[in-house]
Amino acid sequence: RAVAAASGTSPETDSAPTVAASAASPAATVAPPPPAPPPPAEEDLDALERQALVRRLLGLAAASSRGQQADRDSRAVIEDVLVELEFLNPTDEPARHVDGEWSLVYANVEAFRSSPFFWGFQKIVPGGEELASKVFEFTAGLPVAGTRGPFGAISQTLSLESGELVSEVEMRIFDPFFAVAAGIAGTVVSTANVNIKPGGDGDTLLVAPRTTRVRNANVGGAVFDQLVVPTSDLMSGFADGGAVEAEAVVTYVDDTLRVTRVGENLDQVFVYTRKNALFD
Repeated sequence: RAVAAASGTSPETDSAPTVAASAASPAATVAPPPPAPPPPAEEDLDALERQALVRRLLGLAAASSRGQQADRDSRAVIEDVLVELEFLNPTDEPARHVDGEWSLVYANVEAFRSSPFFWGFQKIVPGGEELASKVFEFTAGLPVAGTRGPFGAISQTLSLESGELVSEVEMRIFDPFFAVAAGIAGTVVSTANVNIKPGGDGDTLLVAPRTTRVRNANVGGAVFDQLVVPTSDLMSGFADGGAVEAEAVVTYVDDTLRVTRVGENLDQVFVYTRKNALFD
C-alpha cells in the first residue's frame, strides 16, 4: 500500500488495465472470416441444367432405339425433357445456326420421316397429315432385315450459304429369310432447298424438296446410282405448279444438339447431334 500510495495509484486501478489487455489479446489474433463467394452467374446455372437435360435426353433416346421402341409413357417423359430444354435454348435465332453435319438420335414418329421428302409429301397428300401418317406406318411395317430394324444411320447436312439440305437414310428391307439373304439395301439421298423464313423470328426454316435418289443399292446399283427423281417437279404437280415448302421450326440448338419440330401442330419432333460432337 505504501508503494501504491507513493505512485499515486491503488491496487484496483493498477490491475484493471492488465485484465483488459489480457481479455483483448486473444481477439486480436483471430482472423476475420473470409468473404462469401459470389453467387453463380445465372447463365452458369442454365448451362449446368442444359448439360443435365441433354445427358438425360440422349440416354432416353438410346434406350428407346432413337424413339422407335418408346411407348406412350416414355414419349411423354422425353417430351417433358424436350420442353425444359427448349425453354433454356441458349441461341438467338436458332435457325441461323444449323450449318453442319447432324445425326438423328431421336424421333417421336418413324425415323425415316427425318427426310425433307416426307415433310413435303404430307403437305400435298389429299388426306393431309392424317392420311400421310397411315402411309408412313405402312412403310415402317415393311419386312426388315434381321432384328436390327430397317434403318441404319440417318443424317442431315445443312448449308444456309448454298441454301441446301441433304438428307441420307440407310435402309434395308424385304428380307423374308431373316437375314439369311441380304434383302434390298441402299441409302436414300434426298436434297432440298433451305432458307430462313422471311419476316419470322429466325427460328423457322423453309424446306422445299428437290431430288431423291438411291445410292449404293445392292440391287441394280449402277442404275439406281444414276437415277435421280425430280421430287420438286412431282410435288409441284399437286400444288398447282407452285413449289412445295415445309416449315421446320428449330426450337433448340447449341454446339452439340439440335431440336426441330415439323407439322401443322409442330408435333413431329426430330433431335440431332452434331457429328463428332463431344459431350460433357
